[in-house]
Amino acid sequence: MNQTLRTGVRLAVTATIFSCLTQNRLRAQDSPTTKSAAGTFATASVTSSSPSVAPAFAKKLYEDVSPSLVAVQYTWEYEFGKADFVEPGVVVSADGLILLPGAELLPRMPAGQIRDVKIIIPHLDKDNEEIEAELLGRDQRSEVVFIRAKEKRDWKPIKFVDETPAIGDPIVSVGMLSRDAGYRTYLAESIVGAYSRGEIPTIVATGGGLANVGAPVFNTAGQAIGWVNYYASTQFLLHTTLARRGEQIEPLAPLMSPPRIFVPTSVFAKSLTDPPTAGQPPKLPWLGMPNLSGVDKDVAQVFGLENQPAVEVGDVVPNSPADKAGIKIGMKIVKVNGQPLERGDLVEELPGILARKIMRMPVGTQVTFGVLTEKDQPMKDFTVTLGERPLDNTWAKRAWAEDLGFGTRNLVFEDTYARKQPADLKGVIVTMIKPNSAAASAKLAREDIITQFNSMPVSDVDQFESTYKAFRSEKPKEAIVLVIMKRDGTTQTIRIEPPQ
Repeated sequence: MNQTLRTGVRLAVTATIFSCLTQNRLRAQDSPTTKSAAGTFATASVTSSSPSVAPAFAKKLYEDVSPSLVAVQYTWEYEFGKADFVEPGVVVSADGLILLPGAELLPRMPAGQIRDVKIIIPHLDKDNEEIEAELLGRDQRSEVVFIRAKEKRDWKPIKFVDETPAIGDPIVSVGMLSRDAGYRTYLAESIVGAYSRGEIPTIVATGGGLANVGAPVFNTAGQAIGWVNYYASTQFLLHTTLARRGEQIEPLAPLMSPPRIFVPTSVFAKSLTDPPTAGQPPKLPWLGMPNLSGVDKDVAQVFGLENQPAVEVGDVVPNSPADKAGIKIGMKIVKVNGQPLERGDLVEELPGILARKIMRMPVGTQVTFGVLTEKDQPMKDFTVTLGERPLDNTWAKRAWAEDLGFGTRNLVFEDTYARKQPADLKGVIVTMIKPNSAAASAKLAREDIITQFNSMPVSDVDQFESTYKAFRSEKPKEAIVLVIMKRDGTTQTIRIEPPQ
């Protein structure tokens, strides 16, 4: 974005924020480049059905909350490049704990590839401050991410409370705009329009809509009752140097098309008091029933489960907690610890609702499932002691063959399970192929499992990396021969010639 347009955007943003805090009408002093965009937003705001809160209350809330909103920058150093990303954050403790949206980027990035985490504190009267921080990790229980500041300072945290608003209640949110809009904070007014059930319960805001992703949501008593998390189609990045993603960031998008969904505090309250620990994989509970499906109305009638939410067991992992408890494929789970399953808006949501309930329990917890084992038989109880979930691939050790242009990592449970292979399968899985590389020319592909290197069995990344480096040091220009297992279980032998 050129300097003239950036200045115009900031002027439009300033005018829009001012209107939100005063008379809810546009008094933009912007450039012709951005005036029409700001005007469109103002028209939508004036004609919306959002009830107004007292101007003095809105102004004070905005001033109180803005110091608690920060931008969080981090660098992703992947196998053949790096990129910077900036996301919105909320200060949630006096020692600098920052809450971030559980977006699609950080959960998929390997933990060891995140570098240079910084907190950006925006200012209008001086340069923005940058404070070093550390990534604590993603909390899958609530689909959030945490970082913590390394520097001690007078942080002003938002204190979330578990209060459920009523339909029609006015609500106010304060969010942050993108870097090209100066990381400006702004206020939005809306009303509670509906509740949505599902894997993660949400609240729908009508009227003027909510502030940007990452915005805390307040009731008219000034209590933080929820938070705007990331959802598909909402813009959550404030900036990135990755060209493809950067082109998708529109500075005024949250104003023109505001988010309409937020999560109540009850969804993420546990995570606030029990955040992840830096450098340590999360310890999450595990049943070993990966393929659950909701029982639809027709099947429920056959099994006498009318008006009872239930899930059917599609698979049981051998030697898993569920297997040890005696649960079998085809059984229908109807109760958890004596209570009926929570309903969703769709039958397809039932497995996720059950999984989320279990995920909030500690490893080692004993859970009693009320199960229908077969038609016309009484329900039976099965007690499962929750095990520890196998690590996902973001925690798997990785290696990069620079000259040939491919990356590998250790196998994890999900790799072997998806391929119906033994859990103790040896090898490494291909994670990345550099375009136009020797590996690409040889038709090596992502998700291939390398089981042999030059006729030697491959056990894990450490062994593969050390063997490859020793071979390449002795024979820098010689080809390598790999035996690979494709996703369908078939094997192939390929030869990769290094650049000459």
